[in-house]
This record gives sequence, structure tokens and C-alpha cells, in this order.
Amino acid sequence: MILRTLILWFFIKLSLFACAGDWDYNQKEFVFLENRNMPFSNISEEINSANVYNTILWAYEEKNKEENLKEWKKELKDEYSINEIEDFVYKRINLEKLKDKEILDYINLVKEQEKYVTNDYYMGEEEKKKLKKHTLILNEALKKIDTVNSSWLKLRYFYLSLRLAHYKKENPLKIYEEYKYLLENKDKTIVKDWIQGLYAGALVKNKQVEKGVYEFSKLFDKDKINSHLSYYNFFHIKSDTQWNELLNLANTNEEKTKFFALRALNENSNILEELQNIYSLDKNSKWFDFTLFRELLNTQHFFDQSSEYERNFPYKKYIEFLQTVQKDDMYLVKLSLAYFNLYEKNYKESSKLTDELIKDYPSSHEVQTLSYILYLEQLEKIDTRIENSIYDKMIKLTKNETNSNSIHNYTFVVLEKLYLKQNDKFNSFLANHINYLDLATFDLELLEKFRIFMENPKDSKIKEHFANKYLEQKMIKKQDNKFVLDENLQNTKTKLLINNLKFEEALNLNSSLLNEKVQFNPFNGLIRGNNRSGKQNTMSIKEFLDKTLVIQKELEKNPKSVMDNYLFANALYNLSYFGNSNILTTVYRSVYSFNDYDLQKEKINLAIKYYTIALEESKEKEFKAKITYMLSKAELALFDINYSTKMQDYYNKDLSRYDLERYWFYNRKVYDNYIKNSYGKYFDMLKNDYSNTKYYKELIHECANLRIYQKHK
Repeated sequence: MILRTLILWFFIKLSLFACAGDWDYNQKEFVFLENRNMPFSNISEEINSANVYNTILWAYEEKNKEENLKEWKKELKDEYSINEIEDFVYKRINLEKLKDKEILDYINLVKEQEKYVTNDYYMGEEEKKKLKKHTLILNEALKKIDTVNSSWLKLRYFYLSLRLAHYKKENPLKIYEEYKYLLENKDKTIVKDWIQGLYAGALVKNKQVEKGVYEFSKLFDKDKINSHLSYYNFFHIKSDTQWNELLNLANTNEEKTKFFALRALNENSNILEELQNIYSLDKNSKWFDFTLFRELLNTQHFFDQSSEYERNFPYKKYIEFLQTVQKDDMYLVKLSLAYFNLYEKNYKESSKLTDELIKDYPSSHEVQTLSYILYLEQLEKIDTRIENSIYDKMIKLTKNETNSNSIHNYTFVVLEKLYLKQNDKFNSFLANHINYLDLATFDLELLEKFRIFMENPKDSKIKEHFANKYLEQKMIKKQDNKFVLDENLQNTKTKLLINNLKFEEALNLNSSLLNEKVQFNPFNGLIRGNNRSGKQNTMSIKEFLDKTLVIQKELEKNPKSVMDNYLFANALYNLSYFGNSNILTTVYRSVYSFNDYDLQKEKINLAIKYYTIALEESKEKEFKAKITYMLSKAELALFDINYSTKMQDYYNKDLSRYDLERYWFYNRKVYDNYIKNSYGKYFDMLKNDYSNTKYYKELIHECANLRIYQKHK
């Protein structure tokens, strides 16, 4: 079973992979290099990692299928469309349209053979009983090699025979030797690559490991559909003895340097040593450039911003070695030296090398990009003149180029830092959000600054670029020669006004948000569910604001109104992070932290103020117990605020968040801190003054915080 699975692994990779030139699977934020067309060139991450492997698998399945269909279309003399051929070959439908009996026989045999060589092919018990012996299918395929007229089909029958023999241990090497003459024709076809992979795999399976790996290495070329197999089977070489035997099989230095390049693909390899090995054999080897490029690509992590890349890369050792290299074509050596010196902040040497490259390769976009990045890295300040210069250089480099996004986005990473260095926080904000305007970042002041910026004339091309990008995001629009907030920003402003307790202004803004329903009643003060119980979605946000304004007016007339003080205090508490309607004040509500420290504190302190008035003026004991409980909740929230830990927001560095430290059931130290710092006044009052009320008896049963407090106190 294990062997069967291993064979399947070979086959899947054999038929699905192709050269890696067209895709870039790097997990880097910024890449300023152009893709190369050699296999694995554009993948600097660990090739054996699951995420890279799965992505490659999907991409190469598509590539292999695409190339196979092209060959079929040519063989069928363009009589059918690609979609029709896909139906014939992969779906096995509409076969009655096929005029060529030999082609039809081949497709039917492929369908029949799949049951023997596809591990996940489902068969019911009845179908299994009717299954032919695999040797009959194998003999039929072998017979077809000798009897079909088409040389193209002969080769494909050779592949089918070799594959089935490989799976079923029916001496595939004998079959290969008998029919390998079919490979001698000059016709280019992916089937030859499939056969080469099966032959190499059969050698390994036959314990001719070094020879098998040697044959796999022949696939390591940009023109091979399954070049991946050369690396994914190189792991069979596990000892110095095997390595030396492999080297002895090489007929040329080109083959030997290829072995060193394959070994260098392993994440544990000493890449510098492999470069030296290749250089000592052939200073102009293409595998030297292949290995060096992958290492240069890997160092582009230097520009990452959101993750801490291991920055102890031995740039100096690479510089020392590359300075000794003399090749006929020094392009990649100089490019690497220029970047390595840039990383080391040896800007003078990097500039010298870059200038040489520009002189020798004036039309190279890759070199022009290097020159631009070097320019950005050396900037110490920012002003209107420099902004215009940056814009002109950036636009020139980002027209229809593969790395345009990296060039554009890194420009604004540098601009953000330069603005911050000059304490220009607003333009730093604009640079940081050039591609995505995070609504959660805004407060009222910043939102107004943003509106004014969009409305006023711009003093540089970069500022105009800011404005155009935000117009593209449709967060703001031009109307009657004025810039007005789009619906999303209007709704954001409404929430910000509510968060700042500017209820009338929020109402007058008349945003679409006002029509949305409030999930939980903000005027509730309940024991269960932190006020999140009872009927839901009973009022709109507009109705909530209207009622709040009515209560405020009543309090102006009668400041001692018990019910109005209580309801207004509930609204304030529930609009805080700790209540049931905090979503009305924020774009995004975290479950473990809050922002707007001062506003949170203001709401809780105001809630305590109005609860206190209600408590002092109330005459009914059950209701006084209820108000006291709400005061204890507000006091608990105040403790959370005062003892929270300030953190930078994980997703948005413009935001500060405050993590809660209170985990009453798990953190005794924090709980003791609550008592030692004179919190618990209202918990004490509940027990001392209201323990004989029905409300208290329900409360002590439902409220875990109260029970734990009393137990420890």
C-alpha cells in the first residue's frame, strides 16, 4: 500500500507539473526583480512547504492540461475546438463526433486503464468483480504500439504501457528498453517528458537510485513540462557516497553544475558554498545565475514591513565572494552586488554599480527599478519638489510592468516614514492608506481633515495621486464642485458623532445608517447577558436618537427625574465598549480590546453620574437595588479601563487598542488588584442595603462576578 501511494505521488507530480517561469509564489511584500523562465527561479520560499507545493500543484495541473490539449488539437488537424477536445480527452463525452477510429480506441483504453493507476478512482463492489486483470490491459497497450499507424499515438501508447507496468511492478525497465527508440524522433511533445519521469522513477524503484536521480535531472530545464521532478526526487541522494556516484555519472560540467544547483534548492543548503562549487567548474554556467538569482530574490524580504524577517543574512560574505567573480556576462553579479550593498547601506558602492548597469543596460526595467529604490532609500526629507520627483519616477516605472504594485506600494511605505519623520501625521496617514481607506481609523477630527484635503487644491503630483486613489475607492465623491462623503463615510461619521455623544448632529446628518435597526435595546439595564436579552431589533437608530434627545430635554427641565436619569445612564453605559450597543459607535468592535480610551472613560463616568442621581432620588427599594447593580457594572467597567494595557492595533498601526486584563475566573492577581484599589463599593452596597430584596436574590443567583467578589472579600 505504501509503495502504491508512492507511485501515485510520482504520477500526480509527473502529469500535473510544468516549468515555474510564469508564476511567482513569493510570500514577500515587495519584489523588485523580474521573473526568470527557469523552473523554480521565482520561488524563494521552501519548496517542500505545503502552501507552496499546493499552489504549484494547482497551477501546473492547469498548465499540463493546456499543453496537452494544444497537442491534441494539432494532431486532430484543428478540426475540433479546444472545448470539444477537452470533452473527448478529459470528460469522455460526445465521442461519437470523433471520426478517427485509432484516436477513439486510444481514449477508450485510457479510460479503462485509469482504474488501475488512479488511487482515488472509486469503484463499487460489482465493478471491482468485473475488473479485467491488469496484464490484459498492459498487453493491449503494448500491442497497440506495434499496430497503430500514427507515430504520435505510438508514443502515447508507450507512455500508457510504461505507466501501468510501473504501477503494477511488471518490469517497466524492460518495456522502456524495448521501445525507447520511439523517443529518437525530433517531434517535440510533452509525452517524452512524461516517459522520462516514469523511466527515472522506475530506476529508483529498482534500487538504481543514483542513475534514477541522474535521469530525473535531465528534466530540469525550462522546456520540460515536468521539470519539478528533478528536484522532488533529489532527496534520494542522502550520503556523500551517493553524491560522488551521481557526480561520476555526469558526462559534462554542465550536468555537474546542474547537480549543485539542484542541491542548492534545499532550504538547508549552504548557498554560498554551492555558488563557489559551480563557479569553480564553469564560471559562465547558467546554473550559477540560476542559484544566485534565487538567493537575490530571497533577500527581497529586506523590504518587508509587516513581518520580522531574519536580517542576519551574510551580505558581506556574498559581497566579498561576488567581488572576485569574473564572468562573460556580469549583469546578475552586478545587480546582486548593488542590492547587497544597498542592504548594507553602502549607498556609494551601490550607486556606482547601478550606474554601470544603467550604462550597459539602459532599457532594463529591472535596473531602472533598482536605481529608483536606491533613490528612495537615500531620501532624508520630503517636500513638494521631492514629491513631484518621486511621482514622475514612479509613474514611469509602473506602466504595464509585472512588479508595478511593489514599486507603487513601496513608494508610499517610504513616504509614510518621511512624513512621520517630519511629524506630518496627516500625510503619513494618507500614504499608509493609499490602497485601502480603513474606516475604523477615523475619528471626527481626522475625518474633517480628510474632507478638507480632498476639497482643497493640491500642491504636488503626489497629493493629486492621493486624491485620485481615494476617489477610485469611492469613499468620497465630487458633487457640484464640492467633495462630499460617500455613504460609507457618512455612516462612519454618524457612528463617530454618536461615540462623541453628539446625538442631534448624528440625527441631522440623515445618513442611511439611521434606518438600520438597533439589535438590543440601549435603554435596558438587565441582569442576564450584559443587557443583551429581551426582544431584538425593536427600534431603528433614528428612533433611539430621537428618544435620547427627548430624555435629554426632560433632564434639562427636571434634572432629578429618576426614570430619565436611569434611562440616560443606561444609554451611556450601553454605548460604551461594555454595553449592548457599542456597535453604534464603532466600525469594528473587537471582542477582547477597545479603542477611544478617553471617550470610553467619559461615557462610563457620565453613566455613573446619572445613575447616582437616580439612586439618590429614587424611593422604591427594588428599583434602588437595580440602579445599584448598574452602578457596580459601571464601576467594573471603569476598573477595566483604568487597568487596561495600551497596545498597537495588529491590523492598523494608526490605531491604539486597549487590552482588558480582567479575567475573574482565571487571574486571581488582577481580581485582588480590584479589591486593593478600593473598587467594589457598589457590590458592598448591594449586600449591605439590598440583600432582603427580590432583585438581590435573583442577582446573587445570576451574577458570577458578585458571588466571586463576596467569596474573596
